[in-house]
This record gives sequence, structure tokens and C-alpha cells, in this order.
Amino acid sequence: MKAHAFFNTIEDILLQSLKDELDLTPKPGCVDGRDSGPHADMDYDVFLRSISSLKGYFFEIMEVSYRKNTFDDTFEAIRPIGMKYEEKMYDATNGINTHKGAIFTLGVIASAIGKLYYDNKYITIDLISEYVKLLCANIFDDFNKKEMQDSNGMRIYQYNAKHSGIRYEAKNGFETALDAYDFYKDTKDFLRTYVYIISTLDDTTTINRVGESGLAFSKDYAKKVLDSENFDEELKAMDKVYTEKNISTGGCADTIELVYFFKRMDDFLASYMNDFLYNKEERWGIITKAIQDCNKPIITLNLNIKGMHKDKDEYERLYKAAKMYLSSYECIYEDEDAYTAIYLANGEAINEKKNFIHLEEEHDFMRFVDIDVIDTNLKPISRTELGYAKRTCIVCGGDRFTCMREERHTQEDFNASLNAALLNLDK
Repeated sequence: MKAHAFFNTIEDILLQSLKDELDLTPKPGCVDGRDSGPHADMDYDVFLRSISSLKGYFFEIMEVSYRKNTFDDTFEAIRPIGMKYEEKMYDATNGINTHKGAIFTLGVIASAIGKLYYDNKYITIDLISEYVKLLCANIFDDFNKKEMQDSNGMRIYQYNAKHSGIRYEAKNGFETALDAYDFYKDTKDFLRTYVYIISTLDDTTTINRVGESGLAFSKDYAKKVLDSENFDEELKAMDKVYTEKNISTGGCADTIELVYFFKRMDDFLASYMNDFLYNKEERWGIITKAIQDCNKPIITLNLNIKGMHKDKDEYERLYKAAKMYLSSYECIYEDEDAYTAIYLANGEAINEKKNFIHLEEEHDFMRFVDIDVIDTNLKPISRTELGYAKRTCIVCGGDRFTCMREERHTQEDFNASLNAALLNLDK
């Protein structure tokens, strides 16, 4: 799948996630398929117009993010796009703020995906979260601007940084939404998940409407509904109470949109991950067929040197050295020019992954090699889910995402590290 088609698919997923949130009913504190809740100035049709006005937004964000090198440059490049589509939203809704929060949250999600696609990463929800953190690392710097000093966001931030809404959530990679997604995966119930979000999120929309005491009431009420034996009836009552008390849960709506997106994205990735790792459909076809025919996990070998401009000899030396450790596995595909190969695993996916993690940590040159293990459900096994630390920076051994964000190392630094690894390889 080429970039244009991929970006179109992701935009469809993002727009559908907005529609999913709108259709979730009953949704205490928000407009839904039944009524407007505490929002007398909004209704279902207004939200539909708003969603339609955002067509093209996420594609544009991904396309720009795909072309930018640094995370800071990317964030600054997507700002005017978000502002442009805010105006389109207001035009479509006659000045009503329906999706300003979503324009930001889903916008930075789209940006992260655009950069992941460019980096040719094996896209996962966790990686999207990490890239969002990198994009939004300096998100609170805006509060240093004069025009922000008297804003609601600034006042709330000064009072409690955790209450800083979507900025706080984005800076932390949407951890609240990821937690809610885990809750959803356990319950398979989006309405329960929404109430769970209300019970856990410090929703700044709620604070702006009814203050800190209203937020406390809202969170406690949601916990009681979750614990009740008659959830459906208690939820209906909750919906009425929130309307009567003018409690808005707009931040929770932004969060459930992310949960819908994570679910749809996971479903998509389970079937169409070929472009992310291999960039050629035939390779993913080989993997899929091999798993179907042999019911065995798959091991993939690639060089971790994207963007390098080294000569062919150095590529080959790294590739051949790594291949030596895979000689006991059956190779089912190899592209020597691209320095990539696919193997059938000999054992269980988790055990194979642990073995290769130990190999990566034992040999210096393996920092420049990616060996991934894909289980029989077409899911890559990550280091973190097995209790291992994330891979570190190739140059300094520190946090690689911090080094990427702050551009701590030059191309010359990278080349020196590679040359040192090659020297050790010769010993």
C-alpha cells in the first residue's frame, strides 16, 4: 500500500471514530444519537456537519508530517493546518465548537502515523503513543506566550498541571486513552468504557462548566454506576442527572474517540501491516501464507540504518553477520539488495523473541539490526510486553526517543558508532 492510499485509509478510520463517538448512546454529558444532553446549542446534525467539514484534514496532516524531519518542525507545520480546519468546523456549525479538541488529539495522532510511515516502522498503538510524546514534548511552552497568560488553560495549568486537558494527555502519549482501551478490551463494552473514562479523567470541560466540586461529583457518580448491578438503568439515570446539573463531559468524548480509533486501527493493522515493515505487499503475503500453511511464528531480519548513506560493503558486513545467527532457521524469503530476510521460527514466538533480545544485548553490532518476531496472530512481539527495556539510542545508549526529539547526535556521530561496531565485529 503506497503512501497516498495508506493515508486515505487512516483518514477514513479517524473520521469514522468521530462518528462512532457521536453514535454512542446514551452518553452522559454529551450530544448523542438520542438528545443533546446539557448542550442546548448543539444537536446530532450539527456534529454530522462538523465531521464532514474535517474531510481532508487528517490526510493533509499525515502528508506534511511525512515530509518533515524533526518532531519540533513537524509540530509547527501542523499547527496552521489545525487552525484552518477549525475555521472550516466553525463555518459548518455556525460558530459552535463541536470538535476543537478532536482536531488537536486526532491531529497529533495522524501526525505521528505520518512520521511512523516515513520511518518505515512496524506501526503499533504503543509506537503511535511514543511518537505523540515526541511531537508534544514542548506542548506547555505555549503558556509562556503573552496571549495565553489569561486563558482558561493557563489558569487550570497553574492550579494543577494534570488538569491541563488535552495538552497534558498528549504530552503523556494519551495514557488515559490507552488505559481506557485496556478497559474496553476486558469488557468489550464502549458504554461502560465511557463511564470508566468519566470516573478517571480530570475533564477540563467538566471543570469549566461546574468547577472542581462538579468534577468530583461526576467522577464519584461514574464509579457508582460502574459498580451497580443494573448498569443500563443506572446509565440512563446518570444521563438525565448530567443534563439537569449542566455537566459536560467533552474531554471524555475526545478520549472515547481515541479508544474507537485504537480498536479500528488494531483491526486494520492485523490485516494490512505490510507497508509498515516491508514496503512491499508480496513480502507480507509471504508472511501471511507461511503462518497459515505452517502455523509457526515468523522472524524478520532488517538493518536498522534508515537514512544512512553508507557504502554497500558496510551494509553487507552487518547483514551477513546478523544472518549467521539465523542459520538454523528456514529462510522463506530474502532480498539481498534490500538487506532483508524472512524465516520460519523453530519455537514459540515469546521464547524466540527473548533469545533475540539477549542476542541484541550481547553483541554491539546488533544495535544496527532489527530482528522482529511475529506470532501466529500476525502480531509483533515487543520487548516491553516481555518485561524488557526499550531499545536504546544507537549512539549514546540513552533514551532513543529523547535523542531523536532533541537531535542530540549528528550523522557523523552515527557513522562513528557504526564504524566502531564494525571494528568490534572484525575482532
